[in-house]
Amino acid sequence: MHQFKFLKSLILVVIAITFVCCKSNTNSNDESIDSPPQQQGGPSVSDLFSEMDANNDEKLAKSEVEGPLLDDFAKIDTNKDGFLTKEELENAPRPERRGPRENNTESEDNVQRDFAVTVNVDSSLFIKESLLSEITQEEHTLSNGTKALCYVITTASQPQEHKMGPWCPTHIEDGKDKGGIWFKDDKVYDVDGHFIANLKEFYSDAEWALFREDGSVKVTETQEECEGAAKPDVEEQYHNYCVECLPDYYREKQSTYYIPVKPLYLEKSNALGRDGIGIAFNGVNFEAPAPTHAILAAHTLAPLDDAGGHVNPHAGYHYHAVTGATKEVAQNDAHAPMVGYAMDGFGIYAHKNADGKASTDLDDCNGHYDEVRGYHYHAGSAGSNQVLGCLHGASGSMSVKG
Repeated sequence: MHQFKFLKSLILVVIAITFVCCKSNTNSNDESIDSPPQQQGGPSVSDLFSEMDANNDEKLAKSEVEGPLLDDFAKIDTNKDGFLTKEELENAPRPERRGPRENNTESEDNVQRDFAVTVNVDSSLFIKESLLSEITQEEHTLSNGTKALCYVITTASQPQEHKMGPWCPTHIEDGKDKGGIWFKDDKVYDVDGHFIANLKEFYSDAEWALFREDGSVKVTETQEECEGAAKPDVEEQYHNYCVECLPDYYREKQSTYYIPVKPLYLEKSNALGRDGIGIAFNGVNFEAPAPTHAILAAHTLAPLDDAGGHVNPHAGYHYHAVTGATKEVAQNDAHAPMVGYAMDGFGIYAHKNADGKASTDLDDCNGHYDEVRGYHYHAGSAGSNQVLGCLHGASGSMSVKG
């Protein structure tokens, strides 16, 4: 493990040197690197993916990179899907030349900012029936190394306000009541039989074939089939399947959250973790963007239900979108209703305000500040595959067992 960390750090240093050298020896008006990193003497893109792509999905999430790649993530991510592909790395724009730091090290402290208004977590907002035990308080180490008083919340990730599913229709003549939803280019689509039958046209790809000659849809029907299809490296026999994992397969799972009672805002944002990014008031976790690149590459579809959730073997039932199906806490002004808390303790609010408009002053994490709610987040649109873009606070943690 220590050798891996040393190799990863060495690769990042070489990348930084390569990027700086490229910029100093080329015309500053040129917007792209003329040749891939391997032609400049640094590690190849394949080497980077071999070392950093922890889940082997052929793309890098923010949580998988650090150093120069993390600093320039937004510039390299040209299609703004929250991931870096090999093609994007090979055509990465040069980072702007940064001035010298007082302490030139990546390990320098992330500065805390105190706002005039900071709103503590209100544990009474959680639906009691969704909890496996009473919420308690405990000192816990946060993501920035500080210790803070946290709420300990244990749930079974089973919503009380809505049913889970359906996800996949069983025949191409089925209506939208027999399936869930899917997203593309910030739009939401009903996964009905017609949608399944027209995937070739929808994705302009003749390889799509999720239904048989008799019109029946190829759907995973057992836990074994679900687990063969619901992973980045989809097993070949489940290519061209609609993936449906049922909550009953993982009913014994328990999720435990440590959420700081008083959120701590940090100047530098943190990438989304792999184990949940927040929690709805019904105890179901909000997850980082679904790995659509890997899903679609195998010509599989993993629909969400109308509440924005589906099931995987690791987390059980969870949300990738906020659709208005869960408990909402209305505000006294025209502000969007509150839907839960992020792992750093800052509130998560719906995408649109009462007037039907989305906020236009959000930062990269989907957050902003006002004098009533302090710093807080707004969920991305249901079709964006991004509840939050990152976290701007010192995060607690989440673990799943069972």
